[in-house]
Amino acid sequence: MEQIRVALVGLGGMGRKYAELLAEEQTGGLVLQGVCCRNREGQELVRSRYPWASLYRDVEEMVSRAEEYDAVLIATPHNTHVEIGKQAFVCGKHVFCEKPLGISGAEVRTLLEAKRPETAFAVMFNNRALPAFRKAKELLDQKAVGRVTRAVWICNNWFRSPAYHRSAPWRSSWNGEQGGLLINQCQHYLDIWQWLFGMPDVIDADLDFGKYNDFQVEDGADVRLLYHGPKPAFRGTLISASGEHPGVNRLEIWGDKGRLTVEDGARVALERNVPDIGTFNRTNQEIFGQPGHETVPIELETEENTYLAMFRNFAEHLQSGAPLIAPGEEGLRSILLTNGAYLSAWTGEKVAFPMDEERYERLLAERRARETALPPGFLDIRHCSIL
Repeated sequence: MEQIRVALVGLGGMGRKYAELLAEEQTGGLVLQGVCCRNREGQELVRSRYPWASLYRDVEEMVSRAEEYDAVLIATPHNTHVEIGKQAFVCGKHVFCEKPLGISGAEVRTLLEAKRPETAFAVMFNNRALPAFRKAKELLDQKAVGRVTRAVWICNNWFRSPAYHRSAPWRSSWNGEQGGLLINQCQHYLDIWQWLFGMPDVIDADLDFGKYNDFQVEDGADVRLLYHGPKPAFRGTLISASGEHPGVNRLEIWGDKGRLTVEDGARVALERNVPDIGTFNRTNQEIFGQPGHETVPIELETEENTYLAMFRNFAEHLQSGAPLIAPGEEGLRSILLTNGAYLSAWTGEKVAFPMDEERYERLLAERRARETALPPGFLDIRHCSIL
């Protein structure tokens, strides 16, 4: 398969970005074959800018013309992803979905169950394509810091003003996004977290609901991710906010052999203990003695457009079987971390995995029912103009 014909669903902010990338034909074989868009402005944009592309006025029309494309690229609001993806799989199409895959673990599992064995499934976790995070994973897999004992990630560089939260009727509400900071911005870093360290055994979260904004979802988060294991156990902390400025993005990882730091997703530093802590403790006789440490030079690959990298990887997977950078199946994990953090904050309890998903769904439904601070003119998500 030299060319993969793509039907793009959604022509909002990300949809327009993806349409441009596909139209430039720098994606390794993915080509823009069609666009599914409900609103008149978007349809006119398709006719004028992409006149060769088929125009589908809704998902039902797109599905009825399934012979025209090979893959579906989903760039719609969160809680439409699962239903659109399931319809695409029923038609035997490959699926590339914007993050997050859905709004709950239970919902996402229905999407995974609908996937056919012959179809490919990827999720747009493009931060995995950043050279800094790729190098960090490589170093951790090589045990460069030994056995990991602690990780702290401060990522409060997500500043969003009220203008952002008002920019679409589905944003920043339990009835629209089904959450705030964690299910939107932090999906990328929750994915990177589990990609680097695996899923925790327990999650313990304190969330700020409407701390910086006049809404009921969270805009601040302090999340502890706890891992069982030999003493000393691995403890992680993720701190984030969308109402603080200037923010930072710094991940620090400690192990018995040293410290690994990733800053701004662009720089990696490795400091290695000489000798490692275990060896030093067995031999040291000085009451205030400390191991020495040395800085290890780290070289990174040249950074490219990570969205293009993800599209090219998807094309290579379909053409030659190359491994996917972010298989769709792994998108379940960041959703489970999000759901677990919400459940912990709502109940004041530590949440162990596998979590009680029925309890989560019940408490989410209660918050949706109680929500009063909906954006003016809130619409049913299925009729949102981003489609």
